[in-house]
Amino acid sequence: MSTPLKVFIIYSHKDVAAKDKLLTCLNVLRSEGLIDVWHENEILAGDKWRDVISSTLTKSDLLLYLVSAASLASENSNKKLAEALKANIRVVPIILEHCDWLSHQLSNFVALPDNGMPITEWFPESSGWQSVVEGLRKSISRMQLQMDWSSGASEKKLRAELTFQQGNVLMMLSQIDRSIEVYTRAIDLCPNYGEFYNNRGVAYDIQGNFDLAIKDYTKAIQLKPHDASAYNNRGIAYGGKGDYERAIEEYDKAIEFKPNFAEAHYNRGIDHQNKGNFDLAIKDYTKAIQLRPDYASAYNNRGVVYIDKGDFDRAIEEYNKAIELKPDLAEAYYNRGEVRLRSREWEKAKADLITAKKMGVDIVAAFRNDYRNTAAFERIYGFELPEGIAALVQQDFRGRYPRMEKVLTADGKSRESPEVSNLVEKLRRTGTPLGKYLKISPYFGIKTVPTEVFVVDGATRAELIAAHPSSADILKPFLHGRDIKRWQVDSQDQWLILAYRGVEISAYPAVQKYLEKYRKVLSKRKGKGEWYELQVFPDGAERFAKPKIVSPNLYNDQTFAVETEGFYCGYSCCIIPTGETWLCGMLNTRIVEWYYSQITKQLGSGELQARSGYIKQIPVPDVNPAQKDLVRKLVDYLIYLQKQPTTNSKDLVHANDFVMFKYFEQIINGLFYEFYMPDVLQDANRTLFKYLMTEHLPEVTEIRGDKMPTLRALYEHLYHREHPIRVNLFFQDSLKPIRIIEDKW
Repeated sequence: MSTPLKVFIIYSHKDVAAKDKLLTCLNVLRSEGLIDVWHENEILAGDKWRDVISSTLTKSDLLLYLVSAASLASENSNKKLAEALKANIRVVPIILEHCDWLSHQLSNFVALPDNGMPITEWFPESSGWQSVVEGLRKSISRMQLQMDWSSGASEKKLRAELTFQQGNVLMMLSQIDRSIEVYTRAIDLCPNYGEFYNNRGVAYDIQGNFDLAIKDYTKAIQLKPHDASAYNNRGIAYGGKGDYERAIEEYDKAIEFKPNFAEAHYNRGIDHQNKGNFDLAIKDYTKAIQLRPDYASAYNNRGVVYIDKGDFDRAIEEYNKAIELKPDLAEAYYNRGEVRLRSREWEKAKADLITAKKMGVDIVAAFRNDYRNTAAFERIYGFELPEGIAALVQQDFRGRYPRMEKVLTADGKSRESPEVSNLVEKLRRTGTPLGKYLKISPYFGIKTVPTEVFVVDGATRAELIAAHPSSADILKPFLHGRDIKRWQVDSQDQWLILAYRGVEISAYPAVQKYLEKYRKVLSKRKGKGEWYELQVFPDGAERFAKPKIVSPNLYNDQTFAVETEGFYCGYSCCIIPTGETWLCGMLNTRIVEWYYSQITKQLGSGELQARSGYIKQIPVPDVNPAQKDLVRKLVDYLIYLQKQPTTNSKDLVHANDFVMFKYFEQIINGLFYEFYMPDVLQDANRTLFKYLMTEHLPEVTEIRGDKMPTLRALYEHLYHREHPIRVNLFFQDSLKPIRIIEDKW
């Protein structure tokens, strides 16, 4: 344990009561062994008081100066301050009352309470003193760390603190996964620091992993029972889960320990609003504004409450104030614009919506969250939107929409719907992360820059082999990301010159001669190795010859394909090393696409991007061998069908073959709804697996001759209007979780 810091208090004798109050407030810090406090009353009878004061002051680590008009005018107080500054002692001014301290040399130091707000201005004053204690605790922690570092104290503790700070930096950089890993290392080093758990909880919360966040906040509270911040954060996590009652209890506790905790009042207002307690919500937002008059988000949220109460004029006033305080608060522009739509203030509404869009608000998704489409809006309010505005709020139609609430969180961001976050969490807990299931992470292909040199067509390959047969050994079949279609790859007769690191290029004279033509260009590349080498080693290249599932790095819909022919892949391909083809069925489902887009926050109108770190987080449901085998058979059907000319024909004569293809895809979708959410499907009696097992589906390889008649007959049988497969598939989207996933709620 660190040596207690020596704290010296300077005060005017007119402020004795304030000094005594400070001593009382410092008792916990003293009992924890963090500080030893000295003041003039500590002088014993017979001591030479000037010598004692001077000696004690110069040996102190921290000087607390109680600032008032009397202390600023005190020659004795200012003399002590001068001695402290000469001895390089850290000074913390504590502002007791309004006085001219900003013109004093004390203005060079960070003052307490928060923002230098005088104790007399806090209501109750105990909140001001608590702010002083919290500020001192932070300063003491930093000072002890510095002292420990210089004195060679516990290396483990120092490493823990530095690791913790690294986690904080990663958090600020939005590298949440890495920050969690780093916070965990800090906790492993020093498991009794509540702040470590609290910050890891915040990281889990950002991920939407509320249960783990709550677990960490609970541990932080066990270690620091009066930590208002941890109670507030636990309330946020419960609110994220939709448990508003429990969230409010947590905010009550935070406010009990820190009455002037503006953020806790604000957050409690959000959950009162979610419960429909609009008057209580307004009361909390109003209190937050009293504590923080510049709290723009509180004005915005209070505006949303007035909308819920039907007071449009008051809502506009609130949004105006929010925008006045924070001109870049984009959501306030959208909210004001949406109110103006209801009031038929077309030009003002359009201006607000366009401003919100320019600032980054997805106004199409926001409007769709409220009304689904313009027809619904017009039905509710009984009038038509002007053509220009209707086009503005429904352009860029797409399949993925963020589901956000109108109220803003304490950091000014829109909060995700609890129904969405709860469903994400439910799916996360359903099975084993893909990376853990496979015991290997997905990875990207080979960087072939410049591709036009290292990737050649079939004719060039033939020429190189004709010139020297050894060329065949390093010319490998190659895939670009664009060659990957859903279920299978579509090779374009491309070949990679696999000039791996360490290759003896002279053993392939025809290839060497070919590359020599581009030597000048190739020599300009960065990186180690010979001018003709790719940045891949032989052992790294060999894995491409093994069975795998591949996807392009950008796609509009889930586009995973089974690849078993040993194609080498470019960097625009994502590779999942596995021969379990049933996983391709899982990865191409609607439920996995929805989950992936949620955890990666790719909810805009653009393409989805394959990200290895997130793909490995996709949960693999706990399915038995029979279920895996059934999905594998269906995947084999789809791969076969996709290769057939009639499936992709535009001739209406063959239209049923395309419908058959889509129906088998739909069956796989339905199966994985059942595998991921068995309780939901079973309770509604909308399962598929047991019915499919009674059909004894044939292996595609067992169907002799032309397989299409057999597959068509199977499709017609399963598609019969009374077959339980068709009936249950049809009614699955009546279930709330599936409606959320398919964006039909």
